[in-house]
Amino acid sequence: MFQSINLDEILKEDKQLTLTTRTDHDEWFDDLAPDREVSSMGNRIYGVVRDLANGGAPVRGLRVQAWDEDWPDGNDFMGQSYTDDSGIYEIRYRPGHWDRGLGSLPIWNPDIYITVEIKNNRNKWVRIAKSRLYENHPLDRDLRIDIQLNLKDSESVDTQFNPLQHGFHFVNQFKVEPGILGVDLGPWKMGFCGGMCAGALHRFLYRIQIPKITSAPEDGTALHEELMQRQLLSMSPEMLPTMFEWQSAPDYRTRMRKTSIAIRTKDEWPKIKMELDDGRPVILVLIRTRGYFGNPTKNHQVLIYGYEFNPASLDLVLYTYDPAKPDHPQTLDLNLGLPEGKLFLKDSASRTTRGFFVNPAGKRATELKISN
Repeated sequence: MFQSINLDEILKEDKQLTLTTRTDHDEWFDDLAPDREVSSMGNRIYGVVRDLANGGAPVRGLRVQAWDEDWPDGNDFMGQSYTDDSGIYEIRYRPGHWDRGLGSLPIWNPDIYITVEIKNNRNKWVRIAKSRLYENHPLDRDLRIDIQLNLKDSESVDTQFNPLQHGFHFVNQFKVEPGILGVDLGPWKMGFCGGMCAGALHRFLYRIQIPKITSAPEDGTALHEELMQRQLLSMSPEMLPTMFEWQSAPDYRTRMRKTSIAIRTKDEWPKIKMELDDGRPVILVLIRTRGYFGNPTKNHQVLIYGYEFNPASLDLVLYTYDPAKPDHPQTLDLNLGLPEGKLFLKDSASRTTRGFFVNPAGKRATELKISN
């Protein structure tokens, strides 16, 4: 069940904010807070935030911000408050004009909306609700905006894939000896991360025991050939352009490029969730380099086999089999609310992961049959 935030701790962090007494002549509001003084002074936005998933109970410790919509110059911040034990908030804003009409003629009345935020597990505020717009609201009238949330319990899914049982037990590092026009180029070291993910997933889906070897198979062996073929399938023409597009995406939205890698990653979650909810692990491509001309070999592929998701705070943890970390389950920890425009992505196996997408060639690589 959703746990409300400690309001006292929040107020210590924001010493510039003080909660004022919530007052109004509204009968329902008086029933909610009968001991509060009746007042109506204008320049005030107030209301109550309730959780429908908890029987309409008030929610404490949420941050509520008021904004004046002001296109195209950017919205104006009007003030903020935090919900108390009764789920009530109150925001006082300055008098005076907020917008301009034709030429320099002032339009005194703001176009008001509020946002509601919750703190996630990284101690960042995440937006979870936005009200409708109240256009040209008179300054001498209070504005009441109530918000109803649906703060569902955390969700978790485990596909029963276990990296200790279903993952390969050797590190993703292979030796190949390529030749061009009959010229021996000597041994090369390569990674087959996509091939290993697909090979492990194939064996999991078809209940085939994973090899017990702890060293990478040598060039020329059946397993080496299989994993190499799966790797080539996982790097098919439909995946490579996507990877270069993703690694060139900016970390933040810009005027020229509106879709950041954080937004792209957020949009992948429904696809990931659908597969995992159906009991099927998913192969992801992790983007660890940047720019069209960044070294694509720095990117990586992992297999996602489970998740924990908090619909209230939008915190997400993905559980991964990483071929570079055999017998050591890993995690991807991020927030889909994109506080400050960021994922705040933490990859337990690497500090450089910027985002990820579902490998469109992953299923094809997985379906390759094992030759006898």
